[in-house]
Amino acid sequence: MENQSIEFRLAAHREILVAVLSALYRHKDVWAEVNRVLEEVPIVQDHEEDPGVVPSEAFAGQNAMTTEIASMLQDARDRTDLDPEPP
Repeated sequence: MENQSIEFRLAAHREILVAVLSALYRHKDVWAEVNRVLEEVPIVQDHEEDPGVVPSEAFAGQNAMTTEIASMLQDARDRTDLDPEPP
């Protein structure tokens, strides 16, 4: 599969997930559970572990995943805050 095709597919998946998360954000009890579950994903915070001069591939991958999860959750909150009333 071409890289561009993969990139578009990932962008579509991300858009769907942010839309679903935005709907869930409207329900604070559900949102709390979503956050609880995602907190169980091993997340590496900035400076939590010292990866050394060159981070390992696993550390770099985990850090990228953590950043993307946080970004998606923030995008969902922002999107819902812009349109607080469901259609």
